Amino acid sequence: MKKLLVPTDFSAYADAALDFARQLAQKYDAEIYLTHVVLTPVNWTKLTKEQENLYPDTLEIIRKAKKELSLRLERLKEAGVRASEWLHFSDGKERLISYISAEKIDMVVMGSHGKYGFKAHVLGSNTYTVLRKAGIPVVVVKPSEGAFTFGKVVLATDFKEASGKAFQTLGDTIRFMGGTPELLYVNTPANFMENSQIKQLGEEFLQKFGLYPHEIHIYSAYNVERGIIQFAQEADVDAVALITHGKTDLQQLFSPSVTENLVTYLDKPVISLNVTAFDQ
Repeated sequence: MKKLLVPTDFSAYADAALDFARQLAQKYDAEIYLTHVVLTPVNWTKLTKEQENLYPDTLEIIRKAKKELSLRLERLKEAGVRASEWLHFSDGKERLISYISAEKIDMVVMGSHGKYGFKAHVLGSNTYTVLRKAGIPVVVVKPSEGAFTFGKVVLATDFKEASGKAFQTLGDTIRFMGGTPELLYVNTPANFMENSQIKQLGEEFLQKFGLYPHEIHIYSAYNVERGIIQFAQEADVDAVALITHGKTDLQQLFSPSVTENLVTYLDKPVISLNVTAFDQ
């Protein structure tokens, strides 16, 4: 976990994510890649200087964006953090995934407005859809007073073998941030099992994929996201983590939409990893 990508729209929520990334970078000598997306009416990188002058409004937006990026980059360097900036021009065709791959980014850190949820803030739903395909951990944080602390982190899992490698990566990510992952299985009416069955399933899963000792919690709820939210509130955890399976069907137990809802309703950092993209 040496390269952290922080998308920003220069809001207080994005700055909270940047501050969180700064704390990680200072503690673990990581490098921050700060990026901002400018929506352009055409493919901006293909224009000549003369053609750019035909879009004065876009030029002004770019000028302001460069200024804001430079200010934040300077603060990071003053804090002793290695950092670089990337101004990304988008005409509707996202290139963020290729950038993540080319730079070998290890983790994405993003901010969110708790009241409106993730998709309504920072970079919008289109960019979040791209990040679903990144195949690396995505951490969503909200503004917090003082330093972020990661002690107890609940990692919701379905104990399916397909999640095994992603489970190991997510566990390593949690430990990188200073947390201790505790496992949560939400027992729902649609997929009900007795506790003894769940424990056996969990033990078999950990025998194959567990790199460290893990405590297993079983929580009964009407659906997965409700169970995760209620457990996180009752157990007073510092953060929530889960592995999604890249489905858009709301009936899928661990679809990316569950992550979006957790971000909306929880005042805690949410860490997710898409197992479908991770395996590609």
